[in-house]
Parts: sequence; C-alpha cells; structure tokens
Amino acid sequence: MRAGDVVEVEPFTLRFFGEKHAVIHSSLPVIDNVGVLVNDELYYPGDSFTVPEGVEVGTLAAPAGAPWLKVGEVMDYVLAVKPKRAFYAHDMTLSVAGKGMHAARLQWATEQNGGTWTPLEVGESIDL
Repeated sequence: MRAGDVVEVEPFTLRFFGEKHAVIHSSLPVIDNVGVLVNDELYYPGDSFTVPEGVEVGTLAAPAGAPWLKVGEVMDYVLAVKPKRAFYAHDMTLSVAGKGMHAARLQWATEQNGGTWTPLEVGESIDL
C-alpha cells in the first residue's frame, strides 16, 4: 500500500497515509511504513508520526513505547491529530511504571482538544 491508496475490503474501507518508518537511529535504514484509517474512524499510524491530513480522526491508536519514540514526541503527535478518542499501542515495551507515566501524558494531550483517553489493556476493547 502507498499513501493515498483506498482499499475496500467489505465491510471495511482502508485509507493509507505516510511513507516511511520513523527514524530509530542513523545507523539503521529507514524502511517503508504507512498508517491506516479504517472506515474513516480508527487511525493506526504504524511506526510513524504521520498526521492524516484532511481527516478528523475519531479514534487514534497512539504509539506509546518503541525504540523510535519519546513521550514528548507522542504528546505533540496527539495534539496535532486531535482525536476524539485515543488509546495506546506499542506499549508492551514499557514497564508498569513507564506505562502509567505515558498514559498520564497521553491522557493530558488527548484532553487538550476535548478528546477522551482510554488506557486499554490486553483483552480489553472500546466501542467506536
């Protein structure tokens, strides 16, 4: 898939954004990466901070813990996307304490634009 592609896989419509994985380190090659918007509601950016231009994101799967990010960058990303709802993804690399700290920062960022933060745990879900 490439940025701008739209794919129908009934009952889903998938729209793709971005092109490259976020930089981990200058010694590592930057690989392809696209984010996907599902049914114009759920946006999963993959391993990047690509903002889906021209889209009001209903629900954002916000990356929270990965070798390519720091929490301040994620906060700025959530502020830029302005989702109505958000939860974290990429959180399994975080300790319990780290996950709590990141959740508090991402909750703050989500609420700045009137959104709702939900710290989903493994096996939990939310209705969209």
